Amino acid sequence: MDRAPPNLNEEPQISGRDSTSANYKDVIEDLMQSHDLFLNTLKSRLTKLQVIRHFWERNDIKGAINALRKLPDYSVQVDVISVLMDKMEILNLDLFSCLLPVLVGLLDSKMERHANISLEMLLKLVAVFGPVIRSAVSSPPVVGVDLHAEQRRECCNQCFAQLQKIQQILPALARRGGLLTKSALELNLVLQRS
Repeated sequence: MDRAPPNLNEEPQISGRDSTSANYKDVIEDLMQSHDLFLNTLKSRLTKLQVIRHFWERNDIKGAINALRKLPDYSVQVDVISVLMDKMEILNLDLFSCLLPVLVGLLDSKMERHANISLEMLLKLVAVFGPVIRSAVSSPPVVGVDLHAEQRRECCNQCFAQLQKIQQILPALARRGGLLTKSALELNLVLQRS
């Protein structure tokens, strides 16, 4: 009865053993939350990759690229582009025009790997299609009705506009340093030549 009532403003005293136990519980709880977030991220990526695979299995590469454009996940986009880099022979001018917006988007990524993969793919694609695009854009319009030539010219005009947009982004990428600088400068030279 002689004891004073506890002060409600004071924090309770915890022995060293109880403090360690409380810290472990906090760490375990944090790990479980991180684990759940990680699992959900991987499940989401798996679902997105399965969508792309669905098109790929039907040999609908254009459908796969268009689906890729609609998926706001740079990691999935980079994974698919990495596969496409090993299968350059399946790409044509039409697929290149579909892929360009994805590659432009990746250049805005904060992750160096994303921008590097984009630059690497752009270097390969511009080396192949750059002269074709430049030639089509600089040639006079076709006289008469040639729907295929008009479609090709329109596709080249769209590619040319995207490539000019990329050329404006390259100086900022070059200032980021590292491999980005080398790739950005190299792409800028290729764009100027083609």
